[in-house]
Amino acid sequence: MNKLACLFCGFLMVAVMQQTHAAKRLGPPIEDLQSDPERIRIVIAQAAKKSKANRILFSISERLSGEAPDEVLLRTDAQSFADVVAGNSYVVAWSYKRRNRRLVEGWEVDPDGPFMVQLMGMGATALFEDTPDTRFLFAPGSMDITANKKQQIDALLGQMQRQDFRSRGLVISELYLRPDLIEAMQPAQADVLKGVLQKQQLDPQHRDFIYRSALRLPAEMTTPWLAEEFRKTIKLHGSQYDLSSFVPGLVRTAAKGLQQVGEESDIDLLSTLLYSNNPGVSRAALDAMDHIDPGVTLIKAEKAIGQGGIHGDTRSDLQRYISQAKSR
Repeated sequence: MNKLACLFCGFLMVAVMQQTHAAKRLGPPIEDLQSDPERIRIVIAQAAKKSKANRILFSISERLSGEAPDEVLLRTDAQSFADVVAGNSYVVAWSYKRRNRRLVEGWEVDPDGPFMVQLMGMGATALFEDTPDTRFLFAPGSMDITANKKQQIDALLGQMQRQDFRSRGLVISELYLRPDLIEAMQPAQADVLKGVLQKQQLDPQHRDFIYRSALRLPAEMTTPWLAEEFRKTIKLHGSQYDLSSFVPGLVRTAAKGLQQVGEESDIDLLSTLLYSNNPGVSRAALDAMDHIDPGVTLIKAEKAIGQGGIHGDTRSDLQRYISQAKSR
C-alpha cells in the first residue's frame, strides 16, 4: 500500500480523467465527478464478483449521478482490483466513454467496455469505501457551495481520518480546493485537522495539501501546533531529497509556512535548507529567513556562500540577495 500511496500523489490538478488521461476542467474533485452525469455515472454498488483481466462485476443498489443498469462489469487497474473485496459495498464513479480528440464532441464509446474513472493527479480510481460520510459527500446537492458547510466539513474530516487512502486523498483535495470551507471552519474542526496531521500516516502530497489548507485558518486556530508541524517536517526530511518525489514540495511549503507563522528561533533551522539539492526549497527558506530577520539572514547567506556545497541556482540567489541586502 505504501507504493500505491506514492502513486496516489501527483501535482494538484484534480480533474476527472479518462484512462487516456485527457483532463477536464480543474476544480474540486467531487464537483468534477458530478459535473457530467451523461459521461460519468456515480453509484453505490456491491462488488458481486471479481473476474480475470482486472474486471469486477458490480450490483448497483443506488444511483447518485447519471443513469446506470442494475449490474455493470467494470475494468479497473490492478491495484484497485486487488483491493476490492467481493461482497463489500463501494461508491464508484465509472464511464463507458473514452477521449477521442478527432471527434467534434471529443468522446466516443470505449470498445473495451465501461471502466472506473481516475482522478487526475491522484493516480487512483474513483473507488471509495461505502460509508455514511461518503454517501453524504456524493449525494446530489450535498457539496453545493450554498449547502450546510458545517456538515460538509464534518464529512470531509470524517473521511480524512479513515485508512481508505482513496477516500482520504479525495477529501484532502476537496478541502484544499474549497477555500469557502476553510473560511467556515470552526475551532473544533481545526482540532480534528490537527489530529489528522499528528496521528495519520500521510504521504507527502496529502500532508502538503493539509498544510496549505491550515495556513488559511486564523492564527488562533493553529497556534502553536502548525508551526511545530512545519519544524518537524523540515527536521525529518533534511535538505537532500529524491527530486522525483513530492518531498521537496512538502518541505518548500513548510518553509513558506514558517515565513507566515514562524519566529526568530526558526532561522537556524531554515538556514539548513540553503544547502538543499532543490533550489526552490532553498529559495523559500531564504524568503522566510529574510521576513523574520534580514540582518541574521545576511550573515547566514554569506556563511553558506563561503562554505560552498550549495546548488548553483541557490548560489546565484544568495549572491543576488547579499548584493541587494548590502545596498539597502
